[in-house]
Amino acid sequence: MRTILAAALILTSVSFSDTATQTDWSGGCGVLGPVTDWGNNYYSADHISDAGSLLCLASDILTTPVEHIVDGYFYGVRSVYAADVDGDDDTDVLGAARYGDDITWWENTDGTGTVWTVHTVDGDFNGATSVYTADVDGDSDVDVLGAADMADDIAWWENTDGSGTAWTKHTVDDDFNGAASVYSADVDGDGDRDVLGAGYIDNEISWWENTDGTGTVWTKHNVSGLFSGARSVFATDLNGDGDMDVLGAAAFGGISWWENTDGAGTVWTERTVDGSFEGAVSVYATDVDGDGVTDVVGAGYMANEIAWWENTDGTGTVWTKHTVNDHFRSAYSTFAADVDGDGDTDVLGAARYGDDITWWENTDGTGTSWIEHTVDGAFDYAIAVYAADVDGNGDTDVLGASQNEDDIRWWDVMGYSAAGSLESSILDANTVDFWELFISNEQKPIGTSVGFQFRSSQDSASMGVWSDTVFNTVTDLSGILADSTDFVQYRVILQTADPAVTPELFDVAVSYTSYLSIGDTNPEGVTYWDLESVANPSFGNLSIHVSVPQSAIVDLLLYDVTGRIIFRYSQELPGGEHSVYFNNLHEGVYFCTMRAGDFTATERIVVLK
Repeated sequence: MRTILAAALILTSVSFSDTATQTDWSGGCGVLGPVTDWGNNYYSADHISDAGSLLCLASDILTTPVEHIVDGYFYGVRSVYAADVDGDDDTDVLGAARYGDDITWWENTDGTGTVWTVHTVDGDFNGATSVYTADVDGDSDVDVLGAADMADDIAWWENTDGSGTAWTKHTVDDDFNGAASVYSADVDGDGDRDVLGAGYIDNEISWWENTDGTGTVWTKHNVSGLFSGARSVFATDLNGDGDMDVLGAAAFGGISWWENTDGAGTVWTERTVDGSFEGAVSVYATDVDGDGVTDVVGAGYMANEIAWWENTDGTGTVWTKHTVNDHFRSAYSTFAADVDGDGDTDVLGAARYGDDITWWENTDGTGTSWIEHTVDGAFDYAIAVYAADVDGNGDTDVLGASQNEDDIRWWDVMGYSAAGSLESSILDANTVDFWELFISNEQKPIGTSVGFQFRSSQDSASMGVWSDTVFNTVTDLSGILADSTDFVQYRVILQTADPAVTPELFDVAVSYTSYLSIGDTNPEGVTYWDLESVANPSFGNLSIHVSVPQSAIVDLLLYDVTGRIIFRYSQELPGGEHSVYFNNLHEGVYFCTMRAGDFTATERIVVLK
């Protein structure tokens, strides 16, 4: 029977190394701690993006957008669009040139929007005014559609080999007077792509049924023949009944939509959005106010206005007008997209006489407050605007066309913040003897940097001041953090001199040495050798009793299940009973072996959290 007598406790410090890591920050901010594992949370951040499993600088609105020219010799350009024409997973650009009679696409050669290869789709499309893309023949590649007002022509070009290098023209309608706009959608709900057009001479909005689904046979259906000066056409479900409705803008007829009454596109009921919107020339539809229903955006060149109309009851029967800008001189084109990446819908416009490409930030997400951002205020006779991610960096870029300059350009309007920082949660490492290394895995393009600051304390409520900034991937923490401080926190600082690039942080690790304590009681009458776990399973901290009948050199080895020694202790102990404490062990199965003279014993131990 074990006898323990009261005696003075003698503590012997025994150490082993441990590491804490953080590989993910996507759980977000707000966790100050202390925590025993950093997990995927952190305390706070400023101008930092935690999307995915890495850290990088957040995007900001650029004070001066960065301009890129696609083509400066596209004669009398009237329309610009963007899509992946060649199927290589980047964004290409398309244009229609009225004076050049040209439908063209530019291959985004390196995927960054800096090198362009021009490909002519049709160089003899008389008075090309509009361009769009869709898979018209159902073969899963991108075909091109166009409208030409001098030819009175609506046509599409088959992407014959799928790479955009060979095109076969198919005429949809060569007698559509004043063809000004083309669009494609499944109007009759039969699963293929139909074609829509606006013709300003015959005041007409029409659609053509893709009769056999291959784009070779077309049946014309008139939506309206009394839409005075029809200039723009779009299609979407405006009343939420699941079928495709048609939306139009007319210079002398305002903005209207037509309800697809029977869902088959054969019966149409006109609904006026705004009949007094002067010079309506461009129309688009999306959810501007974030209420889940589709609203309407329009440009009026006689009204000098960009506006949107709220689909008040969600059925398209009641519309509330909201002005975005009513001094946008000869507003000629509009589009809507989330330009600043904040999750709501912003509005873009091109002003023909104002020589202006602009976007308006939807400040509160409801479309009632707008901040104007000029992209280019000297873009002569700005005629068209669009938005897409041209350079493949995840941000929305702005595209524009200048008729007088024969230019198609795109602009980076968002860029990475110059600097940002993140503060980790406070980590409780428990029984730290001293801090060893801080290691980071990062990527730093030219002109960027990743820096770290540290602080530690024995009181998590009073962490003290931050250290100086270090810019190493491996930092020796001795001399930076005090010994015997269990709580630690890091701050990462990301910087860039180029808004087009950001440093990236993938993971961090801090290593430290923890101490174990050997407690000695020296009772009389211990006559046996023994190794025993106090609690098995144990929960995080492990206590082992060692009994020796006489003074002896005792070796203790703690193994994990792979056979790796994670702790080794060798010391002469006086006769008696001793307690060995292993703190902050990870969950798992361990084996503790004791050797003393001829005595050997092994204890299997389960540690739970």
